[in-house]
Amino acid sequence: MSIRPARAVLPLLLSLLSLPASASVIPTPGESAVGSITLRIKAGDCAGAVDWLKDGLKAEYREVELLAGTMYDLGLCVRRDWSRAVGFYAKAYAAGLPEGAERLAAGYADPKNGPDAAAALWWAMKGRAFHDPGCGVAPDAANDPDRFVAALSGWTPQRLAYCNYVVGVMSTISSELRYPELAADFALGGDFTLHFLPAVPRVEVQKGEAREYAVLGFIDGDALRDRSSKAVARSIEKTIKEVTDRALKRYPQPAGIPANSWADMKYTFEIVYK
Repeated sequence: MSIRPARAVLPLLLSLLSLPASASVIPTPGESAVGSITLRIKAGDCAGAVDWLKDGLKAEYREVELLAGTMYDLGLCVRRDWSRAVGFYAKAYAAGLPEGAERLAAGYADPKNGPDAAAALWWAMKGRAFHDPGCGVAPDAANDPDRFVAALSGWTPQRLAYCNYVVGVMSTISSELRYPELAADFALGGDFTLHFLPAVPRVEVQKGEAREYAVLGFIDGDALRDRSSKAVARSIEKTIKEVTDRALKRYPQPAGIPANSWADMKYTFEIVYK
């Protein structure tokens, strides 16, 4: 018997299944397969979604591996099973998707899966980097499990709790941010810096360089993009706010965070030509 997605998680599902931050002009076979599965989930056809999921996994599409992890992570059309989600996320990461590592970090930091601060920190270092001066390890420990565990063994419980919190919030944001459809439609992107203040808690967004991408077949692109640039900027900022709000609600804030604590992450929305 298939398990239908709960209404409470449908907005998150639709966010996770939309365009990634690096949007392809021409979808890969794996992205097309994810699109087909998404349509069935949106329609409430879990049986059809699971059938397409099995086909995508058999074809070893990395995008479908990531989707499978998400479905088992959240219990969407399948029974929630974190251990199975871990396997799919790890495969997606090994196939070149940083979101796999980031969702592992976010999941291990989540209280409903432990939390496991050491695993969360380990996987966070494998995803797209964010910087927090209080949560780093020496370079020789970053890729050596034994040295990594030894380094963390000297940390206080307060530091572990703090870093688990920061990793959870930042990894949730980095793994869930998606290219707003309006921005992709007008082939507009750019850089944003997310500045996390854990003691508040609050995430501040600083806009960096904006970019326009040439897309073949775009009609009157310059004029349309000029008129829509402000709307596109608002859509990107709205997307970032929705994800950051969700991340802050996901993890309980530990006590005793120093008022001057911070973490930064640069995020880029771009069109990729393949």
